[in-house]
Amino acid sequence: YEKIHFIPCGHTGKRRIQHCHFARNDPNHQCFGAWNIKREWSQYETTCDDCLKQ
Repeated sequence: YEKIHFIPCGHTGKRRIQHCHFARNDPNHQCFGAWNIKREWSQYETTCDDCLKQ
């Protein structure tokens, strides 16, 4: 996963970069393990999806 800090609204989101080893081999891409952050960055221009929907 990667963690995204949305500066305008102050929220934090996460996005999957790739499926884990078990999820790649599972037909439904299910992973029951713990997720970890591979990279972290800040988004200065836009707000999160929840704030955009409002």
